[in-house]
Amino acid sequence: MSAAVDAVREKVSSACLVERCRSKGCRIGLPGNLKPFVLIDMDHPGAPAAKDEKRCDFLFVNRCWVAPVEIKKGRAAASEIVPQLRAGAAAAQRVVPSDADVRFRPVAAYGGALRRQEHDEFRKSRNKVTFWGHAELVRLIRCGASLTQALGTP
Repeated sequence: MSAAVDAVREKVSSACLVERCRSKGCRIGLPGNLKPFVLIDMDHPGAPAAKDEKRCDFLFVNRCWVAPVEIKKGRAAASEIVPQLRAGAAAAQRVVPSDADVRFRPVAAYGGALRRQEHDEFRKSRNKVTFWGHAELVRLIRCGASLTQALGTP
């Protein structure tokens, strides 16, 4: 295992850990090269988020990456997705050790059409998501794509 994965496993309820990234009729592939990983279902009561807090769908952590993930079956709207991913980044800061040697990438998967205007909205610096002081733009992928498409190679 990796130190980051082990630390997260210790801090969250095992009941909120899942093996598949699927929600609302959309899924994201998690190929074997991403293992070992922890995938937290952020909608589960044991997830590291307050009941009244916004939340993303999943929080992915492996030896190289921390990625809050939001899934939309339909179109992707930055005004809705960015606050959810920011909440996911805040949750990640509560469970991922600050000295973990990981990269950060907020990810949104969508199934509907993405208008040019909305795509441009995701690219604006005001829509960056911050984790441990490092701000990143949201990486957009289509439903059914592999998470490695969003993460790239570390």
